[in-house]
Amino acid sequence: MNREKERGTPLHKEPCEKCGSSDAKQVFEKPSGEIDAFCFSCETYYPPDDETKAVKSFVKRHKSKPMFDINNVESLPTRGIRGVREEICKGFGVKVLLSETDGQTITSHVFPDRSKGKVVGYEVKSTDKKITSVGDRKGNLELWGQHIAMKNGGKKLFITEGRLDAMSLYQSLFDHKPKGYAGKPSVVSVTKGATSAVKDLMNNRDFVESYDDVILVLDSDDAGQKAVKDVLKVFPRFKSVRLPMKDSNEMLEAGQSKKLYELAMYKAEHVRQGEVVDIDADLIQKALVKPEMGIPFPWNTVNKATFGIRPHTIHVVGAAPKVGKSHHEYQLIQHLLKLNHSVGVFDLENAPVKTAVRIASKEAKQDFTRPDKEFDPQTLHDTLLELQGKVRFYDRGASRDWSDIRICIEEMHLLDGINLFFIDPLTALISRYNSSEANDKLNEICTDMADLVNLYPITLFCYSHVNPKQKGSKPHEQGARVLSSEFTGSRAMEKWFHYGHGISRDRTEECPIERKNVSEFYMLFDREYGQTYKCDVYFDENTVQYQEVNKW
Repeated sequence: MNREKERGTPLHKEPCEKCGSSDAKQVFEKPSGEIDAFCFSCETYYPPDDETKAVKSFVKRHKSKPMFDINNVESLPTRGIRGVREEICKGFGVKVLLSETDGQTITSHVFPDRSKGKVVGYEVKSTDKKITSVGDRKGNLELWGQHIAMKNGGKKLFITEGRLDAMSLYQSLFDHKPKGYAGKPSVVSVTKGATSAVKDLMNNRDFVESYDDVILVLDSDDAGQKAVKDVLKVFPRFKSVRLPMKDSNEMLEAGQSKKLYELAMYKAEHVRQGEVVDIDADLIQKALVKPEMGIPFPWNTVNKATFGIRPHTIHVVGAAPKVGKSHHEYQLIQHLLKLNHSVGVFDLENAPVKTAVRIASKEAKQDFTRPDKEFDPQTLHDTLLELQGKVRFYDRGASRDWSDIRICIEEMHLLDGINLFFIDPLTALISRYNSSEANDKLNEICTDMADLVNLYPITLFCYSHVNPKQKGSKPHEQGARVLSSEFTGSRAMEKWFHYGHGISRDRTEECPIERKNVSEFYMLFDREYGQTYKCDVYFDENTVQYQEVNKW
């Protein structure tokens, strides 16, 4: 297939009809306006004249005629909506569309959306609850009503599930505030309903965390209460209110405005996150699900012993300097990307560009990092382009505090759908502590890592340096095996991590010729199943690949 150098602007991802991948098929818009698609899994090209689902869905979503022009929205009228007074709607910038038949009946509500303080688009919701968009509502939006809350100030923030609910709650809080209180309430809504709650709040984390009290007033249905649980996993200090009716607007329309005020102001509670369960039908049903193999490692022996890369687990890989720890990491990353898994990389010793080139070397099977190696720059360019959208890097110039890195991992998982993360080296997280503090701090970090992988279906790969052998012992550079006790913070890792892996290689001049470029991979500990493994791997300098010896 002849690939074009300029694919165009990426629009969205679709399932691929050829290979069955759920999201490897990327749809592009060319400068000419033509729409084509390319599957990065099976490398199938869908030309502009191919009537695929991707093209049809794009045309349907983006080429529909808008109901009004974004530039003349201010000319639309404002009306009171479902119990919300007109002045409240006007304050929030809400407009309406009226029937073309009688010029009076409201047919749709028009809600402005903002990004960085400016209106970028409108959600248009018809009275039969059909939703369309006008303008550019893609990307990260502010919480709806955020600009008003920022003006109103205060120490308490209320969050609803819908825009109409936000105005209803605002009106109730405003109408029933104590006499003599001049302040106005701060009420916002998530932008795309219950399923977007966590994403919206994380996108506006600084804003919501600037309040002393944050109260969730989400819908009382199953979707709303699931959203409450999901939000509290990320923001455990938030409080929540369970409404007796479906939502704030329903209570307002039912004449329960004062009740809504009392619940929101005085009945918000912290929700217990440590749930206690019995052996019930649901638990038994989950227990009967047969364990499955995880994502395969690129080395068969490692894969068999670990049963693959499975969620809710932490792996630590240790090796002495210049033994091959980094090659293990970059080859594993490249392998996962090849299998169409997205990866988050926290390379705390190298800049993202250097890490990206090393991963590209693994993908292209040629070394782009050495000045004595000849290569075509176009090959490097194309290889990096193939990795685009699959791997995200943490800039090592940012904070190396675990608390900041944890937030970034949560955001990558919840906002970008990434489940696989690499942290190298683990000791960088404690580099600013003295030796007496380092072990205690690492124990604290390892405990928190275990909590993180228990909370989310993610896998962490941590890479670590090891302490030198005791004097009189065979040193690591002569091929001595790594011991789990040689890790900094080894007790914490063995207690909280699930797998420990070691890499050894004799890198001395006296190394036997048959062992040149041969490393040994082995299990240091397995808290899950007590498995062990050991295998020789040969490092091919031409292809920069670790190849298990029994495969060649």
